[in-house]
Amino acid sequence: MSELAHGAMLIGALGGAACAVGGGRRTALDLAASAAMLVAMTDMAFTRFVPALAWTAVLAGLGIALGTRLRPTRAATQPALSAGRRGHALYRALAFIVGAWAFVAAGRGSGAAPSATGHTHADAGLPFVVATLVMTAFGGWLVAAELRERRRARRAGSVHDSSGWARHTAEAASTTVMLAAMAVPGLLAALA
Repeated sequence: MSELAHGAMLIGALGGAACAVGGGRRTALDLAASAAMLVAMTDMAFTRFVPALAWTAVLAGLGIALGTRLRPTRAATQPALSAGRRGHALYRALAFIVGAWAFVAAGRGSGAAPSATGHTHADAGLPFVVATLVMTAFGGWLVAAELRERRRARRAGSVHDSSGWARHTAEAASTTVMLAAMAVPGLLAALA
């Protein structure tokens, strides 16, 4: 089961990184955050070369940095974010923080033999599972809202004001897959 979860996490992280590189108004912070998430998930799945606490600090710091762009006192030179972009920005920032939580769980389980624990996300307990399920639902809602808005704009014959709708939808979907993969082993352990 852990191999499937790690595979889904890697696919989600890879999709998120591809969306970040794929264009639009991305900053160096966006690109660095996506690259860090992809490297962190790869390390978690294969090598565990970097200590879990280090990845926790990096991902939580990036989540906080991404979240600071949502503050109401943005610089006057920066354009205001639309409601949809604010939702995506909030989701992205929170996804990094919940991802950091996965590394806290991995760090706690690192002393146990891999054959005994299988997958260490379960060590975070029910609060982690609930947080990832809430984030999965939030991501699913964002994808559905983006697709609904796109259909509505197409029916009205208007040009959709968000040229990156497909990228936003793909990014939310890939992050949702990654977070759901993090939650499944813990959920199964909680139910057992």
